[in-house]
Amino acid sequence: MKKILVIDDTDFIREDIATTLQFEGYETMTAEDGLAGLEKAKSEHPDLILCDVSMPRLDGFGALEQIRKTDGIRTVPFIFLTAKAEKADMRRGMELGANDYLTKPFTTDELINAVNTQFAKAQDIEEKIGREVGIIVDKLGANISYALPHEFRTPLTGIISSTDMIDMVANDIKNGRGVDYAELEGIAHDIRISAERLRHLTENFLVFTQLQNIASKPNEVALLRKQMTEGGILGMVEDIFNMQATDIERTGDLNIAVEDSEISMDSKDIYKIIQEVASNALKFSKSGSPITVTGRIEGSMYHLCVNDKGCGINDSDIPNLGVPFAQFDRISNEQQGAGLGMAIIKKLLEIYNGSITIQSVLNQETTVIVSVPTATPLADRLEQH
Repeated sequence: MKKILVIDDTDFIREDIATTLQFEGYETMTAEDGLAGLEKAKSEHPDLILCDVSMPRLDGFGALEQIRKTDGIRTVPFIFLTAKAEKADMRRGMELGANDYLTKPFTTDELINAVNTQFAKAQDIEEKIGREVGIIVDKLGANISYALPHEFRTPLTGIISSTDMIDMVANDIKNGRGVDYAELEGIAHDIRISAERLRHLTENFLVFTQLQNIASKPNEVALLRKQMTEGGILGMVEDIFNMQATDIERTGDLNIAVEDSEISMDSKDIYKIIQEVASNALKFSKSGSPITVTGRIEGSMYHLCVNDKGCGINDSDIPNLGVPFAQFDRISNEQQGAGLGMAIIKKLLEIYNGSITIQSVLNQETTVIVSVPTATPLADRLEQH
């Protein structure tokens, strides 16, 4: 039996909704404000949450924000119950991860339809994900069975929520209300962010499976180890870090002092490593905190060092970084991930006889040192021929 949590500070509304849903065959529980609702959600793990917006102690927005950060309930479908005067605030709710909203007063049919629609959407997403990744899930083991479906679900939910917002705008136009172009631009931005996350996850998943295959073939590994970058590493580092920092308005946080050198790797592979290291440094540190990037040559190895003053990593978790789909303390840092980026880095370094060192102090800083072979200098290559 599906469990539904109803959060509303008005007693008769809360109890009326709960009773109506019970008659429809749902198990219900109630809470009188956002704080009580958050605690009940944590302990009871409902399948869906109906929540008022304006409430004492913790309002609906605050409750939703906390729920989306809490392991075990952060993907629970969430429907806002809002007064007509609050409708303009619903974009904020959708940005926080709400799945739908009902405008008070609503009919019994509208309530039941909204609830049933969310359960149908959740089931549809699960079935689509299962069909697409089921075969690969069996091959890569138990960790993926939780992490990958969740990681696909999160951006898909964002896209679906944004399309719901478009439906609302279309309905406003149909009823003779004006178009809020700023709102449309915001919805388009939300769709792009969710789609980009989905694209990145899919790309990394494919790259990782390809690397697993290559690593098992000595002849292909030997050929890769004869590759070298087209040009030096300096331009790559500056381009990648500045491009990613520009997207989130953090170029002022960067301090880059990197020696140049050709690397004994295929250009696209060292590029991928730098991309993932840069992404992690920016993702797990706050805007305004410095990120220092240095690079130096020592003998036949090039050492790229990236230090961020971010959330840090538990000592016990460091040895497991790079295990695909392993889950660490991402939720408290408001980040999600399947662990594929670090898995790709480690697999590439394994193929190219490189290494990675991670040093971290929890809640203070993390330093990542990527060591890769330098290419034979041009003069030496000419002498060999």
